[in-house]
Amino acid sequence: MCFEVILSHFWVNQSSVLLTPFKLVENKPVLIFMFLSFYFMERTFLINDHSKIKKRFWRLLYPQIGWTILYWIILMGIQIKVDLGITFSDFLWQLFTGHSIRINPTMWFQTVLIFLTLLFTLTFRYLNKKGGMAFIILMTILSLWIQYSGLNLKVFGPLRFELRYPLGRIYEMLPYASLGFFIAYFDIYNRLQKSRALFLILFGLATLLLLKYEYVIPPAPGFLYSHNILLIFVFFIVGFAYLLPFEQLPDKIKNILQFISRFTLGIYCMHRLIAFLLLSKLHIWINSFVLCVIIYILSFCTSYLMCRISPKYFKQLVE
Repeated sequence: MCFEVILSHFWVNQSSVLLTPFKLVENKPVLIFMFLSFYFMERTFLINDHSKIKKRFWRLLYPQIGWTILYWIILMGIQIKVDLGITFSDFLWQLFTGHSIRINPTMWFQTVLIFLTLLFTLTFRYLNKKGGMAFIILMTILSLWIQYSGLNLKVFGPLRFELRYPLGRIYEMLPYASLGFFIAYFDIYNRLQKSRALFLILFGLATLLLLKYEYVIPPAPGFLYSHNILLIFVFFIVGFAYLLPFEQLPDKIKNILQFISRFTLGIYCMHRLIAFLLLSKLHIWINSFVLCVIIYILSFCTSYLMCRISPKYFKQLVE
């Protein structure tokens, strides 16, 4: 899914039939990230675990601030030779909304994660379990109504670029966060383990069916992620992955997969910078699958080196 983010930003031309699966999934990774983020935090929110919640806020805020500063320093250094049009205002927008076209608009996701984490934290701090869950359901229904009524686009659409997408996408992301939370609460995927092979086949077929008929239900007017039939898609594709027998893999392969996925945060946060520094300088139009693979590899290697050079300061920016 991290690689799919890179494809969604840079892969324009797709003609190979063999690469069609990548094209079908390229606009869906952040929905899966949002689902998983709150899937794994369900217990922490319910019991209001202060230490884990505090750690989560730090793990969200630190990359948001750290990458804003790094992008700013590097791009301002380049601006001495080439006028990129970056101002201090861009730095502030990037810092507080994660969305500046001249710096790194990708980090809007981090801003929305911080806001929704705060929403869930306050909900279960001041309401009991039943009241909190009822409130989250109510907010989810409200967010869907706001999307399909057109109110979301009407209110946030006219705003400037740096505000339009982070604010508008809060309502688009909330249903995915809520879905992850409730799937974890009812332990759906683990319950399906009793008939694992059957549900693995059913979830696989459902995923393929939803990919083929994605636009049977038109998306609401919005900011790219208001296509809410994908709520069902995310449920099935994550469930399919969950039911795969990864425990049967040899330990060496599992260790490799864990090592690669360890640097997902760094790859997500830096891939635009890597693309700008290394490929645009060579005057290459980044529009091919192979170039996206190169960006992924370079981002991965840079993340690894940052972790090795100074784990104390850079580790939490990339892991």
